[in-house]
Amino acid sequence: MLADIINEYGEKQSPYMRNLVNHLPMGQLAFYKLTKDLEGLKEYSKEYNEKFKINPVKTEYPKKSSLEECLGKRELYESCLDIIKERSKKEGLDSLMSEVLNKYDLGMSSGLFHTLIRLAYGVEGYELDKGYKEEIERGLAYYVTGYREAKPFARKIKGKDIINEMDKLSKNLHISELVSDKDTMGQGMKALYGDELYVNELGFIIEGSPDDKIEALLELLIPTYYNSRNIVVLHCITGLHALIVLKEYYEDFSNGIDILTTSIITHILASNIKDYKYRIENTTELSWDCLKIKGSRSKDVHTVKLTYSTYQLSKLYNIRELKDIALQRIRHT
Repeated sequence: MLADIINEYGEKQSPYMRNLVNHLPMGQLAFYKLTKDLEGLKEYSKEYNEKFKINPVKTEYPKKSSLEECLGKRELYESCLDIIKERSKKEGLDSLMSEVLNKYDLGMSSGLFHTLIRLAYGVEGYELDKGYKEEIERGLAYYVTGYREAKPFARKIKGKDIINEMDKLSKNLHISELVSDKDTMGQGMKALYGDELYVNELGFIIEGSPDDKIEALLELLIPTYYNSRNIVVLHCITGLHALIVLKEYYEDFSNGIDILTTSIITHILASNIKDYKYRIENTTELSWDCLKIKGSRSKDVHTVKLTYSTYQLSKLYNIRELKDIALQRIRHT
């Protein structure tokens, strides 16, 4: 069974890998959805564990009584998971999912969107195998303990203006001064979120329906990733896909997209990407069946995940250039 393979590793391993992220649970789901190959998944999982040293879960840890006590404290993952499991039994998983995602919606980009992505992949796995319930519980504990808060923007723009508006932000001297001397993206994001002018006047969200907003974000993200090959932009794309997967759990999905938009813009600006004007001129003629095979053979977990996310997004929005960024990632990893 699919969940047996996932749980074999997930129950023993932390979502944290020193200062990095344990990508295995996400890579496993993406690989299986691309291939439907359980034997291949076993081999994929074995090879990943041989290549990376993943932190084991702790066997001794403090007991906590509420999610609030664990919020943003990665060292309390195991404590939080105990709370999640107990509450899941009493209240039901759907109710708990809705509570966490709505109460802590400003944390959806935590850990470079990985907390949101792992939770979404858990939900997709549950649709295939109810044994995935345990992975959703682990995803919730990761979401809570990995929590880092964004500050949503208020200024609205039309979707058709997103490239020009992003170009203006990237060339804004005030923003450049905030991020130019920072050693890490995290420091740059902290400086941006701490600046009232940036949050209240310069940053933007998108007008219209949820689909209008998502299509505008893809109009920005696809060429930006194609021309920069920046790993942060890759995670913005897989994070957008994750939010769509979790749509039904949000009381106000449109507001959720606004929060994600704020996070995406801030992550990109803190990455010092400067040019948003280039378009994708050539489009691949390869089929998605071909790209799925190529992507699943990659030894790079981000390639597997991007191939899967772009394939899923293409079914919703039929944007040809999604193939181009998938193929580009496959060719360069």
